[in-house]
Amino acid sequence: MLKKDVAQRADIEDIVARFYADVLDDAIIGFIFTDVVSIELEHHLPIIVNFWADSLFGTKQQEAQERYKGNPLQKHLDVHQKFPLRPGHFTRWLFLFNRAVDAKHQGVNAQLMKTKAEQVAKSISAALLKTKRGDMNLTL
Repeated sequence: MLKKDVAQRADIEDIVARFYADVLDDAIIGFIFTDVVSIELEHHLPIIVNFWADSLFGTKQQEAQERYKGNPLQKHLDVHQKFPLRPGHFTRWLFLFNRAVDAKHQGVNAQLMKTKAEQVAKSISAALLKTKRGDMNLTL
């Protein structure tokens, strides 16, 4: 299969949809999304797609209604109140995310997505544990 870079919003939509399909069925972290927070994909997926589209393409290329408006840290702090999230949960999340990207994509933007995902995972995990992001080791 010829892999292409992440070049448009539709690529991000595909990655995010495949990623969440895997996450919801995952034996290690799936229950967090289904039982702890009961994620509503119809609401959640467009928000996550907006986040990645802004991260890759910038807000100038996004319509106003498609820009990311959210606070990922606060969302995870809320989840952490219900169920203690640990670095291993973020390691698994990162593994599944990278797998979703790598399945169909390679290139500058694909790598940027994976790098940004690692930064986000480390930052949120470090904040939850009240440690420095640089001290987090979530790489696969």
